[in-house]
Amino acid sequence: MSCAVTQFVEEVEPTRLKSDLFEGKSPDPDAFRVFGGWLVAQALAAAGATVDGDRVPHSLHASFLRPADATLPLTYRVTRTLQGRTLSHRQVDVLQTDKVVVHLVASFRVTRPETPFDHAPSAPAVPDPTTLPTLAQRLDALNGPLRRPQLVRRNPVDLRFVEPPTWADETSTARPPHNALWCRADGELPDRPLLHACAVAYATDLSILDTLVLPHAATLGRRWIPRASLDHAIRFHRPFRADRWWLYDQEGTTLHAAHGTVHGRIFDAAGALFATVSQEALFGEPVEHRS
Repeated sequence: MSCAVTQFVEEVEPTRLKSDLFEGKSPDPDAFRVFGGWLVAQALAAAGATVDGDRVPHSLHASFLRPADATLPLTYRVTRTLQGRTLSHRQVDVLQTDKVVVHLVASFRVTRPETPFDHAPSAPAVPDPTTLPTLAQRLDALNGPLRRPQLVRRNPVDLRFVEPPTWADETSTARPPHNALWCRADGELPDRPLLHACAVAYATDLSILDTLVLPHAATLGRRWIPRASLDHAIRFHRPFRADRWWLYDQEGTTLHAAHGTVHGRIFDAAGALFATVSQEALFGEPVEHRS
């Protein structure tokens, strides 16, 4: 297990202060701000700590309200909005200096047996992850500065992009708003479904917004376009393991008036759809490359 995965397992579940109040921290205090995927993962972990052990997450929706300072502690306040016979619903407010920075709602369900009624779209045909460059190999071939430092700073996820990501594409060639990459936790995770859901929640925020700017590469040239996530939603459909290869297929649905929406589908290595993702963001004026 890599050091980053060890840190993720040890720190993603926040410390319980009392029944429904938790405290966490950024895994990277040197970062400009707390990575959104970490906030979603830790908020989901806090919500999951208040439900019965026979329930697994089946949906979450996080709204990003303010940036979070990576040097300050984070408080996770859980509200038990529903405790039903088969469903549990939780609301989590992530606070810093008494201000809400993220608002998350999550739903958990009792695992049910399979039925004959089952269908889902097929996974796209892509190369095997073992044939694709590692993130380190992509970085070694990069001439300019890295535009997405959170991809490598204490990153617990092995990422294998099918096509060169925006930050590694030296051609500035416009492409359709579609991106695909293989992901897995960079080491074995304990057999806890909640922890695997937290790992997927973290990973799904690493690259998804890049998909929206692919058609505009020629216009951007070597400039970088700032972006701020507004919300992030995930629905879990089937059992999965985050430490086995999974394919993250992303589609930049629309970008208009600086507001973008992107969707993703997640398939396991056997081609079964196990989660769907959506995210919205605001985009700023392009700026010169910065690391």
